[in-house]
Amino acid sequence: MKLVRLLYYSRASREMSLSDLKNILGTARDNNNSIDVCGMLCYDQQYFLQALEGDRETVNELYLDIADDPRHDDVVIISYNEVNEHAFPQWQMGYAASSAKFSALLKALGQTEFSPDNMTPEQAFTFLTEMAGAQTEI
Repeated sequence: MKLVRLLYYSRASREMSLSDLKNILGTARDNNNSIDVCGMLCYDQQYFLQALEGDRETVNELYLDIADDPRHDDVVIISYNEVNEHAFPQWQMGYAASSAKFSALLKALGQTEFSPDNMTPEQAFTFLTEMAGAQTEI
């Protein structure tokens, strides 16, 4: 099995409510558990930033389904790499929203606001891995 990590960002097609985010995460967690995919999702300023990890074919199919979701558009792949191990093995889909740590990490990465379209692949990955340690319960 070839393990891959796909990072992408997208812009919400409308403001996401707490209920919307719970729905997205519930579906992702159930689905990802059954297909052996893990990852991390951040949402703020109408942007999603997400990492997906798993078998190449499975991640590719999942990404295509996600890209078709009408709740967001302007879906852009930041990076896609073969990896030797999971960075997010404990999360079927971890989640972090705006918080003091979120803001401090953005500042440390030279960002003034959550704008994944201005992040390098390394910054995006660092942001997601650091935020994985600061989960938001929803």
